[in-house]
Amino acid sequence: MSAHEFVPYLSVNRADKAVDFYTRVFGVEPSLLLNMPDGRVMHCEFHVAGGRFFVSEELPEHGGTPSPGTLGATTVAIHVYVDDCDALVKTMAEHGAEILMDPADMFWGERFARVRDPFGHEWGITTKLREMTSSEIEAAAAKMFEEMSE
Repeated sequence: MSAHEFVPYLSVNRADKAVDFYTRVFGVEPSLLLNMPDGRVMHCEFHVAGGRFFVSEELPEHGGTPSPGTLGATTVAIHVYVDDCDALVKTMAEHGAEILMDPADMFWGERFARVRDPFGHEWGITTKLREMTSSEIEAAAAKMFEEMSE
């Protein structure tokens, strides 16, 4: 394991249902699942798309982070690069996620969609279509903004 790693930690209401959702949509079993004596999920770890993320019940009595459901909003979108953006978005929707933006080819060389999972977390689902340099992306963005202002 690298000494430097970025790992999102998702706090949810009904983490047991979130564990089931993420298992189904990503097609992987948790690599670690620890439950509290009362059965609530204390910590769960998933390895997906070359990275990992953690899931836990809110656990306010232990200083846990509030979930998007408790806050009524989220301030973070989690991006995941996959081989087939459309297929993952379809699978997520079939398991109760809300599609916020349908998959579309984007000016930065990726197929991209936005999805809100049933627990309030927002996901950017992405498939790389072609490699582009920073200057190519900047030029494509400038062209798009120019076309929008016409």
